[in-house]
Amino acid sequence: MVNFGMKKAKIIECKSLTAGELLSELGESILKDLSRRFDADKWVIKLKTVTVFKLVLYSILESERLSLRTMAEQFTSVPFQVLEESIMGEKTAHSSIRDRLIGIEVRFFEHLYEHTKKVLSTHYGQKELSGQYNLKRYDSTMISVFSHMLKGMKVGNTSKKKNQVKLTTELLGDFEVRMRLFKDQDHLGEEVALKEMIQSQAHDSGSLIVFDRGLKSRQTFCELKELKTQFVTRLNERNRYKFVRQHAEVPPGSCNGLRFVQDSIVYLYGDGSKLVREEFRLVEAVVEKNGKKLFFLTNVLSLDAQAVAEVYRRRWDIEVFFRFLKQEMNLTHFVCNDLNAIQVMIYCTLIAAMLILVYKTQNGIRSYKIAKAKFFNELKAGPLLELIENPHGVERLKKVLRAYLKKRDP
Repeated sequence: MVNFGMKKAKIIECKSLTAGELLSELGESILKDLSRRFDADKWVIKLKTVTVFKLVLYSILESERLSLRTMAEQFTSVPFQVLEESIMGEKTAHSSIRDRLIGIEVRFFEHLYEHTKKVLSTHYGQKELSGQYNLKRYDSTMISVFSHMLKGMKVGNTSKKKNQVKLTTELLGDFEVRMRLFKDQDHLGEEVALKEMIQSQAHDSGSLIVFDRGLKSRQTFCELKELKTQFVTRLNERNRYKFVRQHAEVPPGSCNGLRFVQDSIVYLYGDGSKLVREEFRLVEAVVEKNGKKLFFLTNVLSLDAQAVAEVYRRRWDIEVFFRFLKQEMNLTHFVCNDLNAIQVMIYCTLIAAMLILVYKTQNGIRSYKIAKAKFFNELKAGPLLELIENPHGVERLKKVLRAYLKKRDP
């Protein structure tokens, strides 16, 4: 079995990082303590909470198309039974996994997610923009569900009885993630969901939030300014404003394909052509390649125009993160459309994603797919090596292999 509680290596001081060293950050003792704390295994004989967590994590990393049946198959696989030595020789049905996900204690997974985020951010978190600000990117993504199993949002054509749920997300740095799940129609629009997510978080003087044009309410902009929440966003080209005064000279020439036109303090027009007399900073630029105008809005005065544009460009990181979750981490569907099961799968997916992103960054790997494959290969190889180096390990491995081949017999 993988030793989640092995002695921590001094991984902060070096660049390279193994999957075993990274998994040790979760701590086997933490898993067991959380299970006891929430009485997560009361009346449970099989599929203990820690085992379910490891099975879900393993299946997310292994399967390209995750399902309850593939999870049941992974449960009896040789690598997983070596990883989780306590279940050697056991098997389970996909229906049993479904029932366990529906009834399992979700607080175990919530607190494990928070613990993982805290530990990893302590070791690997860093301020961006030359150490001046922590960038917090905000956006949402939608996941389809079957309406007869879980009530969700009606989006477009629902003739196939498919609704959607929304995952509104905060991405801090390269890997620190927080998500909220919305399934009611009121949160379909970003004016509600994104605003609620942003205002539910604490933002200090070192935080700089960035979001796209889905959130464009002038009232929200004013509220953020009043709360001293520093932000950068984009306005539509047709948005109207009133020039108040020049803020700074625009940089000459071009930078990263942008030619800057103005850097001004303005009033914005709201609904009904009503002028909102609250000062905001507007940076206008033109894309040299196609002549498209870009308008960046912010309440930050200390950054130069180029930095403001760069902050908004970094918002794209969250779009890349969503693509990573859906293409590499199976977050295109849910294995069970029960709210409790969905929350468990989201927490496990985020834990897996944070581990992969840290592993990718620390080892200088450019591809998400390659980072995931390398991490998973190490996850399988480590326990196998530990097992065969153990004096009785070879016999135990033979036992697992015999049980697996016997299961295959017709």
